[in-house]
Amino acid sequence: MFQVRGQLPPANARLHVLKSLVALKSLVSPTPAYSIENIPMRPVTKISLLGVRLAIVALVVYWIAIFTGTHLPAVVDFSPDVNDKVKHFSAFFGLATLLCYVSNSERLFRRFAIIAVVGMGYAAFDEITQKLVAGRTADPYDFLADTVGILTAITVYVCIKLAWTLKQPTDRIFQS
Repeated sequence: MFQVRGQLPPANARLHVLKSLVALKSLVSPTPAYSIENIPMRPVTKISLLGVRLAIVALVVYWIAIFTGTHLPAVVDFSPDVNDKVKHFSAFFGLATLLCYVSNSERLFRRFAIIAVVGMGYAAFDEITQKLVAGRTADPYDFLADTVGILTAITVYVCIKLAWTLKQPTDRIFQS
């Protein structure tokens, strides 16, 4: 193309060659060095067990465990030796956290309000039905500890989710 040695090609020819190299580079995709690089990353919430999301399985197992734990006759207590209200708070904190994690909606106030109502409804049901079990009694302060655990879990979940969202880079929109 250029016969003269020692001379640079014209500027428009250099620009054309540069554009051709950039176009060629974009067409060639790099080959991964390891086969694991070909595996797409999936969020934890999408992992399934027998076709059911693992988070939902964890929620169901947890809910059955706390129902069973609160409806067994009070003969032998295998749980840690802490105040009963701490146990109630912790159990319903865990339940509300799992409910927040499993649920998904763009209407955030409605989503968390439903979680709070469902959690408090179950707490009331739990306390009322404990009267039917030998050695158990219904305690309104247990219901209060359950409610505080639910509301605390929702608040912590919202704060962590908000902090995570704000931490994500916003300059991805401007990258081409």
